[in-house]
Amino acid sequence: MKLKHIDTILLVHNIEISKRFYEETLGLEILHDWKTMIVFKDRFAIHQADGLQPQEITQTFVQPGLQGRGNVVIYFQSNDLDKSFSELKEKNVETIHEIVQLPWEHLFRVYDPDGYIVEIGEAH
Repeated sequence: MKLKHIDTILLVHNIEISKRFYEETLGLEILHDWKTMIVFKDRFAIHQADGLQPQEITQTFVQPGLQGRGNVVIYFQSNDLDKSFSELKEKNVETIHEIVQLPWEHLFRVYDPDGYIVEIGEAH
């Protein structure tokens, strides 16, 4: 079997709050908006957890409430890491930690509205 990665889809508690976070706060551009599923131009997507179809099947395995809190990391890159960090702090985005130097790059982490970890690193 040979597979090709197309999208990463996060199940979110409130699609409108998450849409505003990723579009307005992080600056992602929307490619498709199907109301219960939004695909951004970089092929990252969010889906209303309780709207996952077909509901009669998915409700047997999709847990109610917040999904993936603290165990999923979404990675983005910034051309100006210091500016990105400052802008998110000004917007009162919950910060996990400030900019740190790891062996592979400089980065910082914040939480999205559902508690997913958003990691923002320095573009090379």
